[in-house]
Amino acid sequence: VGTGYGRVTLPFSKEHIRSEILCHGLGAHLMYPQTRTVLDIGGQDTKGIQIDPAGIVENFQMNDRCAAGCGRYLGYIADEMNMGLHELGPMAMQSEKPARINSTCTVFAGAELRDRLSLGEKREDILAGLHRAIILRAISIISRSGGITNEFTFTGGVA
Repeated sequence: VGTGYGRVTLPFSKEHIRSEILCHGLGAHLMYPQTRTVLDIGGQDTKGIQIDPAGIVENFQMNDRCAAGCGRYLGYIADEMNMGLHELGPMAMQSEKPARINSTCTVFAGAELRDRLSLGEKREDILAGLHRAIILRAISIISRSGGITNEFTFTGGVA
């Protein structure tokens, strides 16, 4: 089978091509049969997916703006801070006072990051604020898709 954005370029018949959303729902159901809510945070988008007891998608919502809150957003922030992507989470966990990040755009978040650093805010507090902003965006998407019901499964590269 084929999935993802490139699935339509594969030389398969239509009945063997599945959407990424369907695959996340069925995959979560296969691994965790009681799952009814799936949060997928990938490199370029975030999806809140509601599935039925058979793993079939009942509803879903996606981010409606740029890749802010996705993997590319974290990569951009890591580049701006001259850090490895794997260092962001552990440093954010050291925060004692997470910053309130206002921007919902990757480019604006970079500008806000530089401003906060120049004002002397701690890197760990800024990173904790950025992670909080990602979670708030994800919660909004899940809420629009129908909320969290029964078991919850987190998928995608950011997971």
